[in-house]
Amino acid sequence: MPVILQHSRIAELNRVEYRGRISLAEMYALGEYQVSHPDWLAYDLFNLIAADADFSSMSLEDLDGIVVKYRALFQPSELLMFRRSAWVSFSPSSQRHLDHWITRRNTRQNHTQDARQFSTFAEAATWLVLAPDKAAMLETGEGFAEMARLEAP
Repeated sequence: MPVILQHSRIAELNRVEYRGRISLAEMYALGEYQVSHPDWLAYDLFNLIAADADFSSMSLEDLDGIVVKYRALFQPSELLMFRRSAWVSFSPSSQRHLDHWITRRNTRQNHTQDARQFSTFAEAATWLVLAPDKAAMLETGEGFAEMARLEAP
């Protein structure tokens, strides 16, 4: 099922939505998208894991391999900014994978991103320092343009 990448110029924010059964190929495609679109790395990120999202096709070791690949994404550009990555998940079955992902992302040295999980869209919006009129965008996706839809065959 799809991983949907969106961007809002108004909110200056990227949004990634995970729905259905997520494959390892889709996760690597997400990394490839970022390699091909370095401007994507210039924005904070909001991640939504839908209730039907299922990461069970990949192991935690598979995620570690993705983290290694993602680490390489940030090194060549030598980003001078610090990005935030907020997560809201409605999929209890995906929690173990999300916990592992966030822990791995936040424990590497010289990282350029802080990843945190929130219980509500409002909490995520506050942490991302979104104006109140833009906070609802996180939930609805309104105001975001689809940049890519990653679906394994």
